[in-house]
Amino acid sequence: MAYSRLFTPRNLTFLSILSLSGGYIMVKSRTLAAKQKERAVGDYSVSVDRSGGGI
Repeated sequence: MAYSRLFTPRNLTFLSILSLSGGYIMVKSRTLAAKQKERAVGDYSVSVDRSGGGI
C-alpha cells in the first residue's frame, strides 16, 4: 500500500477544508455576480439626500 501515507487523518482534514472552502467561495462569487448583473440592468434610483433637489 504505497498510498496509505497519503490518506492520513491530517491530510483528509486538510483536503476536506480546502474543498469546502473552495465550494463556498464559488457559490458566493456566483451570487455576487448575479446581484451585480441584476442591479446593472435598470436600477437608476438615487437616495433622497443625493438627489440634488433643485437649482
